[in-house]
Parts: sequence; C-alpha cells; structure tokens
Amino acid sequence: MIHVIPMPLSVNELPGKFRLTKESGYYTDEALAGAVRFYARDFEKAFGEAPVQKEDAAVRFSVDTKLKNEAYTLHIDENGIKVHAGDKNGALYAIQTLRQLAGFDLKSGVQALDIACVRISDAPRFAWRGQSLDCARHFFPVENIKKLLDLFLLHKLNVFHWHLTDDQGWRIEIKKYPLLTEVGSKRKDTQRTGWRKQKVGYAGEPHGGYYTQDEIREVVAYAAERGIMVVPEIDMPAHFAAAEAAYPDLACRPLKTEVTYYFGAMVPHKELGYKPGDNSWNRSACLGKESTYEFIFNVLDEVCELFPAPYFHIGGDEAPRDEWKKCPHCQEKIRKEGLQSVDDLQGYFNNRVNEYIKKKGKRLIGWNEILGAGNLDRSVISQYWVPTRDKNAERYVNSGGQMILSRQTAFYFDYPNAEVTLKNAYSFTPAKSGVRPEAEKNVLGIESELWTEFIHDWRKVEFNLFPRVAAMCETAWTSESQKDFSGFVQRLDQYEKILGALHVHYAPRAYTVNPGLVKRAKYMCKFFWSNPYAELEDAEKEM
Repeated sequence: MIHVIPMPLSVNELPGKFRLTKESGYYTDEALAGAVRFYARDFEKAFGEAPVQKEDAAVRFSVDTKLKNEAYTLHIDENGIKVHAGDKNGALYAIQTLRQLAGFDLKSGVQALDIACVRISDAPRFAWRGQSLDCARHFFPVENIKKLLDLFLLHKLNVFHWHLTDDQGWRIEIKKYPLLTEVGSKRKDTQRTGWRKQKVGYAGEPHGGYYTQDEIREVVAYAAERGIMVVPEIDMPAHFAAAEAAYPDLACRPLKTEVTYYFGAMVPHKELGYKPGDNSWNRSACLGKESTYEFIFNVLDEVCELFPAPYFHIGGDEAPRDEWKKCPHCQEKIRKEGLQSVDDLQGYFNNRVNEYIKKKGKRLIGWNEILGAGNLDRSVISQYWVPTRDKNAERYVNSGGQMILSRQTAFYFDYPNAEVTLKNAYSFTPAKSGVRPEAEKNVLGIESELWTEFIHDWRKVEFNLFPRVAAMCETAWTSESQKDFSGFVQRLDQYEKILGALHVHYAPRAYTVNPGLVKRAKYMCKFFWSNPYAELEDAEKEM
C-alpha cells in the first residue's frame, strides 16, 4: 500500500526499487520548468545540493497532450522516474505524489533514497478543490498565508478563497477609499468567548491590520506559482459594518457606528443605535441609493485588477431585511424596478454586481442564501454551506445551476475536531446535499472553510485545519469507489510525519479519529459558551 494523500486514481505497485542519487539528474520539457523547480527544491533539501539537469537523466518530466489539465502519470521502475503531465498543474501534482513516496520532507543530508517502483495514473474528481481563510475577523500576516499556500500544494488544492472583509474588519487597501483601511481595518476590542450568550469575554485590546495592494499581488503571484487560484471575497450587501464605519452614507439611515467587535447574533451595545430584537446587528448596505452602487463598482475596479481569477465572491449571506423594509430609498427602488419584495431587491443588487463583473471576465459566487431571490441571474455560482437541507439550493443545482459544496457539517473547520470530524469530511458526498447523480456535473467542486471569529493565533489555524484538510482533499480528488476511510487513517502515519517535518501544529490522532461523544459534548460546550481554545489546550498538554 502506497502512503499518498490524496489517493491517486490508479495505482499499480511494481517489483523493485529505484535508487535516487545526486548523479540521477533530471530533464524537463521547457513548458514544465516552472513546476519542476519544486522537484529541484525538494531534492536540494534532501541531498544538500541541487540536481543536475542533463539529457540522459534518470528523472524525466514531459508534456503529454493526450492528458487532461491537472492529470499526470508517474512511472517509477528500477531504471528511473518518468512523469507525463497534461499541464503545469499536472506536473506539480505528480511532484507532490513523488514527494510523499520519496519522503523528501523527512530526510536531509542523504546520499541516496530508495523509492518503491509503481505506476500511477491520476486526475482529480472535481475541478474546484478549495480552502478558505477568514482574515477579516482576525488578521494574519503574509508569511503565514504563504506557509498555508505551500501546504495547499502538498494537498493538491487549487483554490484559495480569501475572506477579506466583514463586519469586524476591512483588510484590503482600496486607493479610492482610504478610510476603508484607515478606519475600517481597526476595532477597539474583540469578543473571545460567549458565542451563544450575552455574558461574554473580551480581549481587552484593539485589533487591526490590512494587506496593501502590493502584498495582495505578492500573495497572488506566490499562489499562481503553486497552481493555486486566489478568489477574493468582499462581503456585500451584509457583513458590511466595517465599510459603513468608514463611510456612514452607505447605510440606509444616519447612524453612529464603528467596526464591530462582537460575533454572532448578539444584541450590540445601545450606543451603536440598535434595539433588542432589531436583528440588524449584521449591517446591510442601502440598496436604494445609487451612491452605494457607485461605491461598490469603484471597489470592484481595484479588486478585480488585483485578482486575475475568473471568479469573484460577494458573500451575500445573512442579510437582514429590516432596514430595507423601513428605508425610503430601498422602497422607492423596489417600486421603480417593479420588484416584489426585499428578497428581490437583493436579487436586483446581485444581478447588477454580476453584470458589472461579467464585463471584467469574471463570474459571481455567493453563499446559498442568495438563491432566495426569484430574479437571480442563472449564471451565478452558489456555494452551499448551511447544515440543514436547502431546497432552493438543491433545485438550483439539479436544474443546471453551478455549485460549490461546503456543507457546515462536513467542512466548517472552525468547529472543534470532535464535532466536524475527519470522517465527516471524508464521507461527504454530493448526494448528501441533495445533488442527483445526473446533476453532479453541475458541481464545480468541494471547499472547506475556516472562520476565525474565535481563532486569533496561527497555531490554532493549523490545529483546526490539519489533518482535516487531508480528508477534504481526498473527498475532492479521489473517486467515490476508491475511497476507504480505514485505509486513509493508515496513510495518516506517513502524512503526520511530513506535517511534523514541516513544523505544522496539527491536531493529534486522539482528537481527529473517533474522538467519541464525550469529547464532542465537552468541546462543543466550551466552543459555544466559555473557551473555544479548550480542545487545543488539552491536546497541547498531552503532546
């Protein structure tokens, strides 16, 4: 049994071993040179010197035009290693497989590596294999983001969904609107405990930070080298409080506001102008004012220039309607455009944004709540996250609409490992989101999420992501017929050694594989009411 994650499409183990040495050298087609440099990097780390490029090399990389994008074959026999790839990404993924087979991340200063002979043919099940990171609730520096992108490559992920704005912070420089970062990137405090009750604990210190446009370009380029597309999320029309703190005219009514420092559906402090039961804690932009659209389009101009990906995520979730129902500007827009409801008003807004980004060669993505509008353009991609069945989402995908699957019960990695377990992520199928077999072609792929309301340091980011990302990536990559959870658990032995060698603060086996009902109950109670770090703290005591 080969110890590779995700499990390849086809594996034939062969007799014998190939001995890789400094003299083996390598040869590559020029078209794959950008990918093959990662092989050279791993080789140099293991052997202490870079491999020599030569015509008669035992390790060879070449393009095979018969292979699809992201597909590859890897043939290792006693005479050498041959990689054929359909494109750059295919070569990158072949190298990740070879990296695991050779143990590049486990050995350094070696004279030779014996690699088991094998023939592998491989290609992903889904085109979209993603992981999000919420940097709006808590800001993380560029170096952390780069480390995460390196780990995404190891897992053959090809999408980094970057959540850059929310009620709690605006994290991307917009030159036309400097107050978005001067004001919107800073908050005076942060809720640390008390997800489900009014009695909460706070950090007692301010939090802030944002990415300059040069830093955004740096991350996008770094990701592209690793075959990863960066998809930005600029939340609108809700989760908009940070923008309104900077530019109050974006709101339906004049209101003293500030960057939000609490999370969840709490009733905020009275001085912010809210009343109990108002349900507008999650601020929505005014959709009746044309000035709102001017602001949005100007922001889109700058953001779209920074991100070459053909997708743009607007969030669109959890939009309270109370303000729109009372706002004369919104009600006038409903009358003028012949809309039936405030739901259709959000659909009107989404369609205008969609038409604008279409001109920039991009497609709009929104969370599945956007499907509540009956007038939504069918070109929009829905991302299905809610834990309960959403009939609108299921009708959408089964009738031809495109969808990304991110069900909370399987892929929300901000939850404790004991709640959203490895098996939850591994055993997920599109059918569990109501996707009919004939409609699976409408599923772009799988994505897991990391929201950081209660994650304020990097060790917990890694603890919450790994090894659950490994289960998600195999769900997104490997065909259903080849998946085997017990075999996956066996392969974690080698995988965890690699994570350790890469200095990843991953969750230990006792917290990821069959944690049990007691742990689940304990850590979910702590998560919601008193200490979201309890699982990590207990694990660190046992390490």
